[in-house]
Amino acid sequence: MEMDDVVNPKTILVTGCAGFIGSHFVRQFKNKFPTSKIIGIDDFSTGRRAALESSVILHEGSILDEGILEKVFSRHRPEYVFHFAALPRVSYSVEHPRRTSEVNIVGTVALLEMSKNYDVRRFIYSSSSSLYGGAKKLPTKESENYPDPRSPYAIQKYIGEPFCKVFSELFGLDTVCLRYFNVFGPGQYGDSPYSTVVSAWLESVYFPKKKKAFIEGDGKQSRDFCYIDNVVTANILAMESKQKLEGEALNIACGSQISINEVKVLIEKYTGKKLLLEKRPPRPGDVRHTCADTSRARRLLGYHPRVDFEEGLKRTVQWFSSRKI
Repeated sequence: MEMDDVVNPKTILVTGCAGFIGSHFVRQFKNKFPTSKIIGIDDFSTGRRAALESSVILHEGSILDEGILEKVFSRHRPEYVFHFAALPRVSYSVEHPRRTSEVNIVGTVALLEMSKNYDVRRFIYSSSSSLYGGAKKLPTKESENYPDPRSPYAIQKYIGEPFCKVFSELFGLDTVCLRYFNVFGPGQYGDSPYSTVVSAWLESVYFPKKKKAFIEGDGKQSRDFCYIDNVVTANILAMESKQKLEGEALNIACGSQISINEVKVLIEKYTGKKLLLEKRPPRPGDVRHTCADTSRARRLLGYHPRVDFEEGLKRTVQWFSSRKI
């Protein structure tokens, strides 16, 4: 593999290019690789047209549409595939296990198959920390915590991982699985399928007519929140890595935890507004604490979270405060 090709790929494919993570990725990728052609697939089931970058060559439709996939791969022959597309909401997956399984499992396999058929160099899969269920040991190491998914969405995200591994082993398609923890940042609307407590609460602060804020349980539960730029960085590093990754699963997070009560204090500090929360009982099956060990991603990709929680929160507050609707 030529060094220059890795540094500057001719063509990449981004599924879910108009979604929260996909649109951030496209924007930052374009800045770093201005001569690369970016092909996008999105059916706008959760993505927003306003988030779509003008530089993307868009094929509108579902990753389940074989005709679209065939056209995209035969016409553009992407060297790298970044697979962000998914039906993401846990609660939606509980209500619609079959529909979400088709997109999140069958859609992933369809992309893997096309990637194999058209000699893609590496397939970079967006996985999720939800597959751990309640991790036994914190900080959570990939090797010490066997997946224990507690929702259809978590199962669906998990199943993509052994598929990636098998495509590497059977067909020589290099793959890597990035397990994101609680991604947040500008562009994440409080009513979006991905919305974290950060964006839900900021939505209620700045758009109180649209959203009422609530807190479940005592607020002492903690999360490892990962700012969006860290996720984008991890994806680019996964593409640039010189070694065969062969389906490796890697935690992508900040590697620190903050309680929900502390999040409230910081939001009030940075917005200068009072956050009024309706108290609700704890959510059944909710995980008490999450905190990732990111040492494997550091070792294999050179990943370091560049933006910590407080800096990420400041940037997110700035975006919310300048938003019109």
